[in-house]
Amino acid sequence: MRVIVVGGGIAGLGAAHRLREDGHEVVLLEQDTEAGGRCRSVHWHGVWAVTGAFAFLGAETNLTDLARKLGIDQPDGMVDLTAAHQWNVLVERKRTVAFGAFDLISAAKHPAIPLLEKAKLLATLPKLAQIAVAGDPRDITSAAALDDVNACEYFRRYSPTFVDYFLEPCVAMFCGYGEDDYSLAWTAWSTAGRLSWSGDRIWSFKERGAGRITYELGRNLAADPQVDLRLGCRARAVRYDADGVQVDIQQDGRAETLSGDAVVIAVPGNKVAALMPTLDDARRGFFDSIDYSGHHIVYYLLDRPKGDLLDTYVLPAADGFRRTGNLRFTDMGNGTTFAHSQWKDFGCRQHAGASTAELLTIAWGDVVDALPQLAETRVIDSFISRQPDAICKRPKGYIRSLQRFRDLGPLPRVAFCGDYLTNSTVGQSHWSGLKAAEDLIGRGY
Repeated sequence: MRVIVVGGGIAGLGAAHRLREDGHEVVLLEQDTEAGGRCRSVHWHGVWAVTGAFAFLGAETNLTDLARKLGIDQPDGMVDLTAAHQWNVLVERKRTVAFGAFDLISAAKHPAIPLLEKAKLLATLPKLAQIAVAGDPRDITSAAALDDVNACEYFRRYSPTFVDYFLEPCVAMFCGYGEDDYSLAWTAWSTAGRLSWSGDRIWSFKERGAGRITYELGRNLAADPQVDLRLGCRARAVRYDADGVQVDIQQDGRAETLSGDAVVIAVPGNKVAALMPTLDDARRGFFDSIDYSGHHIVYYLLDRPKGDLLDTYVLPAADGFRRTGNLRFTDMGNGTTFAHSQWKDFGCRQHAGASTAELLTIAWGDVVDALPQLAETRVIDSFISRQPDAICKRPKGYIRSLQRFRDLGPLPRVAFCGDYLTNSTVGQSHWSGLKAAEDLIGRGY
């Protein structure tokens, strides 16, 4: 087969690599000048700063398998970040409360939860745990029974403290979500399942951080004579019929139509409908309903040692931090500190039209608002990775909608992949690309 893969993020790269393992010709289209999508890194002041995903889950073995295939699985080149992902919530702008692993049972037992709320909260967990643990860790629709209520709405009935100082700030830290952006189904499935981030090793690479895996995968594909890797290439339209596919593209100011036997659509879910003018109404309705949260990352080099600053501060919306979700600090050992802040979706939308300079000013103001002791600190340098479409939202009803989309069955010569079909971790997104490739291979065009 000659397969055109539209989108060079981790899902599209994974699909292209799997297709090549099976001997198929691949044309890989990526609109940016570098493959990797939301899993990349840049070298800045001697540090590898990721522009999206921060780390990988040890339970997602498809990534460790990929690292082995790429020859980058040497133990001395990897780093365990489990301890670094412990976090401290800044409560009522006065004190910090340390939390451990992100799982519902640990949170419900935490001493910061008032006793009466804790009893009510713990009573809700057996049912949730039963559904979550029994569900398929690769199939988010296995938790559809819990999809009729948003998670914060559900848990606020039992413990407002849990929602305000654990659930909202923690999910905002990882995903940028607001309170209405994730259902009880997604929360239970993604935090208690066998591929969740609770209680498992979190790891990355010493060089390039999380961005190394897409960097090496992109290099591997670029060196393959059976891969036509086109960077800076924008797909304009995808058409399909029983005989093949055609993709209209624009590159270097020139328009061209590519033909192939099949196509993998590996762009964010909210971009799919615009690419496919002949898409039927049922599928178009699903894609039109998909929304993504923004999750900007702002990096700073501070002219001061870390001193008594904690490694991590997580900022609750309940205390007025609706825009910036968390802060991290690393001492560089030379009198300077490497820091970053992450924005929630609310802030990204609130300032969608702002310039980069304006965003940097606003972001630093949020840092000082949270930690007034930094007011006189000189910022040597800063930059922002703007991620307006970072992570697929999963509000109540989303998982049932996904199930209805799946029930429609495949389109001729077309396969879809991306975080919107599963979870938004790097491993789950990559796995969706593997499944899209294997779907087309199985159909045997």
